[in-house]
Amino acid sequence: MSDKYNELNIGRNKQENALENQEIYHLFFQKHQDVVLILDLEGNILESNDAILKYTGYSKAEVTGPFDQFVAADYQEEARQKFALAVTGETVSYDIVFVSRTGKRVDLRMTHSPILNGETILGVFGTARDATEFKMFKEKLSRTQKDLDFVQVVGNVGNWEYKVESQEAHWSEQLYRIYGMEDPEKITPSLENYLSMVHPDDINEFMETCMSAYQTGTAFSIEYRIIRRDGRERIVHEQGNTIVDENGVVTRMIGTVHDITEYRRTEAMLEQSEAHAQMIFKNLNEIVWSIDIQNKKVLFCSEEFEVVCGYKLEDLIKSPSLWDETIYHEDSKKILLIMSEIRKGNEIFEQYRLLHSCGDIKWIDVKAIPTCDAEGNLIRLDGIMWDITDKKKSEEKLHKAAFQDYLTQLPNRRRFEEYIEEQIAFHREKEESFALLYMDLDRFKFINDRLGHFVGDELLKQVTERLKNRSENQFTARLSGDEFAICLPGLKTLDEPVNVAQQIIAILEEPFHYGDYDLFISTSIGIGVFPKDGEDADSLVKNADTALSYAKGNGKNTYQVYTREMNQESYRKYCLERDMRKAVRKDEFRVNFQPKVNVKTEEIIGAEALLRWEHEEWGNISPAEFIPIAEDSGFITEIGIWVLQDVCRQQKEWSEKGFPIVPVCINISPQHFLKKDVVEAVQSNIAKYDIDPTWIELEITETSLIHYSEVVQKTMTSLKEMGVKISLDDFGTGYSALSQLQHFKFDTLKIDQSFIKNVPVKSEDSVITKSLIEMAHGLGLDVVAEGVESEEQLEFLYQNHCDHVQGYIYSRPVPGVEFEKLMVKRFIQKSQ
Repeated sequence: MSDKYNELNIGRNKQENALENQEIYHLFFQKHQDVVLILDLEGNILESNDAILKYTGYSKAEVTGPFDQFVAADYQEEARQKFALAVTGETVSYDIVFVSRTGKRVDLRMTHSPILNGETILGVFGTARDATEFKMFKEKLSRTQKDLDFVQVVGNVGNWEYKVESQEAHWSEQLYRIYGMEDPEKITPSLENYLSMVHPDDINEFMETCMSAYQTGTAFSIEYRIIRRDGRERIVHEQGNTIVDENGVVTRMIGTVHDITEYRRTEAMLEQSEAHAQMIFKNLNEIVWSIDIQNKKVLFCSEEFEVVCGYKLEDLIKSPSLWDETIYHEDSKKILLIMSEIRKGNEIFEQYRLLHSCGDIKWIDVKAIPTCDAEGNLIRLDGIMWDITDKKKSEEKLHKAAFQDYLTQLPNRRRFEEYIEEQIAFHREKEESFALLYMDLDRFKFINDRLGHFVGDELLKQVTERLKNRSENQFTARLSGDEFAICLPGLKTLDEPVNVAQQIIAILEEPFHYGDYDLFISTSIGIGVFPKDGEDADSLVKNADTALSYAKGNGKNTYQVYTREMNQESYRKYCLERDMRKAVRKDEFRVNFQPKVNVKTEEIIGAEALLRWEHEEWGNISPAEFIPIAEDSGFITEIGIWVLQDVCRQQKEWSEKGFPIVPVCINISPQHFLKKDVVEAVQSNIAKYDIDPTWIELEITETSLIHYSEVVQKTMTSLKEMGVKISLDDFGTGYSALSQLQHFKFDTLKIDQSFIKNVPVKSEDSVITKSLIEMAHGLGLDVVAEGVESEEQLEFLYQNHCDHVQGYIYSRPVPGVEFEKLMVKRFIQKSQ
């Protein structure tokens, strides 16, 4: 019983071991990282591990049928042929490409082995390993070999190898080329063939050198001549080394052969030409020199060196202190940097100044070419030097002409732009601020036009002197005309530029004297601070200029510090300037009419045409906002023509409807009035609409009279001959003199509302207004008071015999349809 029990246990253990081995085999089969296939004799997959799923992307159930269905089409024929060999009992390996479900190609190394049972072939094992890295390695190795061959061709260097025991040799393709062997297959690499090409006169030295290296197991280097197969003689330099085994016996020798024929020929030519070159150098304008640095010896130096420097080069080399004294003090740091670069082996080309022994400053251009030894030590310095002193003097004159204002001798706009860029770079690196003051002179144009350019130029010179004398710690430039810029570097507080602006305003308020003239001007200043108000030159200048515009808009003779809000308003101005050119086409402009009323009878005797703009986005735009923009942009002339045309059209329409007609005043800007075509514009529109010229009255301001000329006089004469009346608007607010009323024959004088608003309360304005009325009547002019709003103002004007009034006391400006109703009544009552 016991024996049978043991036998059963033994049998059971064997069965368990077999099962365990089978599980281990199955686990190894499935988890193997390579693809493992069991194929029948037809090539069908009987079983496969999980690795094939990774390469093909198919599921386990899909991996059935012929194995070559997963092989790329261009590899299938080879796969079938290799499989057929395996079926005959041969183990074969080959490169193959699998194609995955997504079309991706995978490089694999496939091995087929027959499955044998005795001598019977039951099937075929297939294993496939990822060959991507191996393929890349082969390609890289191939590229490396090609690169090596290319380098040998470019460098004209060949290599060889000699095995001592077998006496086998290998020559590179380039070595064959060096020896002039066009067909390497016909020449067997051997020591005998190698020696046959060494020049007979050099063969003994060559053999001794090689044998010595072989016997001592050391490297060797030799230069000798060869005779190529085509009979031409060449010079080569050969370097070789020996390789020994563990017993110190030389087993191999390797080496390189470099064809240096051209190098030696060039070297010989250089030696031949060196004497000739030295002769040429002595006759050149350039100063050529060469110094042996280690031995402090001058190898060569042109005689002109002593003429330019005042010292011999030998003296400067031997005495470092004398060399230091020769360098101009402002260039000492530059020389230290130059010497640092030279010691590094870097070629330099620089300009610097020397002090001649006589004390003169000499400008020189120097090109220095250092030579260093293998350890990087400076051993030789060659150089060329040019005396450019005269050239520098000429450049200084040209620079002054290009970067200096001819009148004031201040830096001009070009130099200013350079300077701002320099200051931005400097202050950005130091993380500091600087201020830019943009300024122009108020009333300068008036003085220049009235007293002449000679007086204007003298005034600019005196202004420049005051600005320069205020402080030395500032950069002042004249940008154009009466426009200046001042830069204040290294700000400590933001109050500094404000204080400077106040000082400048104060010193320019003092009268300037020239001949019999006492000249009075003021200045407007815009302030921008880097980097707060602009991190680049364009932004900083633009914002300072914007601040200047605001200073001028705030009454002039003041300063304005830039704020971000200004740009928002500037953008609005830009949009208005852009859109007003479209407004005429889009019919956004309208003409309103404000009645002019007889003070005594309250009869409507005329009207003033006032322009209104209904902007498509921003609604009603005040004339006080868009008219200055139109004047600055030059579009005011086109607007004036449009208003003239629209008033003539309206007058024609009223005439045809049978409405009473009264003259309508049209404001003409100075820009438009001073143009020669203003008469033609009035005449053509009157003719176009066939209206009476007396229905049109033109208003001009005092600014137009500043430019007294034959053009102004001729324009007024032509208009009056046509029958058009002319009014002088805003009299007393500008710069005109009373004598101008004699030169120009006006029909009406209009008193500005700035005087009317304070009468009769303010005695000074009351006296001025009364005097203006009396003076105008004395000259035979009608008087119109603008901006009348109260009973008290109206009573004052009535008592002082003012002819006509215009203002809200009777009517605001109204559209044409409303003005028609007023004209029908003829008389108007005061507004409540």
